[in-house]
Amino acid sequence: MPYFKIETNQKLDNAGVEKFSRDASAFLSGLLDKPQRVIMVSVVHSIAMMFNENTSPTAYLEIKSIGLIPEKCPEYAKAVCGFIETAINVPSDRVYIDFADINGNMFGWNKQTF
Repeated sequence: MPYFKIETNQKLDNAGVEKFSRDASAFLSGLLDKPQRVIMVSVVHSIAMMFNENTSPTAYLEIKSIGLIPEKCPEYAKAVCGFIETAINVPSDRVYIDFADINGNMFGWNKQTF
């Protein structure tokens, strides 16, 4: 059930958002070794964002998953920043990532919890 939320001030056209969403899903699938069919991606783009007192390209990310391993988050952060830098041209030093390990009993899907 990994959830990948990406908020950025970068402007993407409709085709760009769709491709980026697909690429993000495939990327997270590989990173977490989870099938793409269970990954949800949300992309919010072209929003007003400021970081370090300027509006240069920036992004805020959330990665939530049942069984996320805290000790692997530094490795994940490096990979995620590399993906974002390549995909939408946001430098790694302008990206924040919120990792969260979700308790399956507190997350619902298909009329039940995990």
